[in-house]
Amino acid sequence: MDHRQLAFLCALARERHFGRAAKACHVTQPTLSARLRQLEEELATPLIRRGHRFEGFTAEGERVLGHARRILGEFEALRGDLASHAPLVGRLTLGVIPTALNTLTELLPSLRAAHPGLVLRVRELATPMLAQGLEDGGLDLAIGYLDASAMAGFAHRPLFDEYHSLVASSAHFDLPEAPQWAQLAEYPLCLLTPEMHQRHLLETRLAAHGLTLMPALETDATAALGEWLLAGVGVSILPEQFVHRRWLQNGEGASDLVARRLPGEGDRVGMLWPQGTPRGRRLQAILDLWQVVSVGT
Repeated sequence: MDHRQLAFLCALARERHFGRAAKACHVTQPTLSARLRQLEEELATPLIRRGHRFEGFTAEGERVLGHARRILGEFEALRGDLASHAPLVGRLTLGVIPTALNTLTELLPSLRAAHPGLVLRVRELATPMLAQGLEDGGLDLAIGYLDASAMAGFAHRPLFDEYHSLVASSAHFDLPEAPQWAQLAEYPLCLLTPEMHQRHLLETRLAAHGLTLMPALETDATAALGEWLLAGVGVSILPEQFVHRRWLQNGEGASDLVARRLPGEGDRVGMLWPQGTPRGRRLQAILDLWQVVSVGT
């Protein structure tokens, strides 16, 4: 077994296709397939479910994949640490809850300027998938809810508190400056779907006020939700951070979204990474840079 075999396995998990995985690894498909079969022979167990095409991994394959991601991550961290004065290169995979994607706007320009050779892969994921990615090594870093039960046990650094707000197009709805929870029944609500943690937090707030609401629309497509709100389809309850700067009321256009904070405490959002794992240079660079950006804003 060598690290190339593990890299081929991770590429197959990422691409879900033998040909694309081979292309990503800069080898021929027969070479990739042969090395993966060799890995199966060395471990004396099938790892991949094959038909006419890639059909997924066996249970044993999923376990090996988790180990492979961790081994490759540590190998990359070691290689980076040994070249402590060299420019940062390689890929760092970051998972982000949908409502916090816009917070990356403050980080990405500074990151590109400081480390142009570093490739940042950003994945929009619900909370359970963030936890799974950190656990199996598919993610190096996550931005998510610090107090979610799925996130217990991960190292973390708080970033901000997320507050529920009433969000709508100013061209279609005249929102009160200080809305109350009891007023929500007056609006056609467009909400995120129940499996998303932000919706769970919302339902908890509603229950505390003795409210049960029937949404007019539900979706897990956050970008589309913003466009539908702009079109006047309805009103949503979302974190203030979700509302992009170009949508905030700025006096330049009546079609912008406005956000009016609802009463109550916020929910902690922050960066999370595996507990007890040595921080490689790439991960440390993100943590350090975000600290600088946060202090400067």
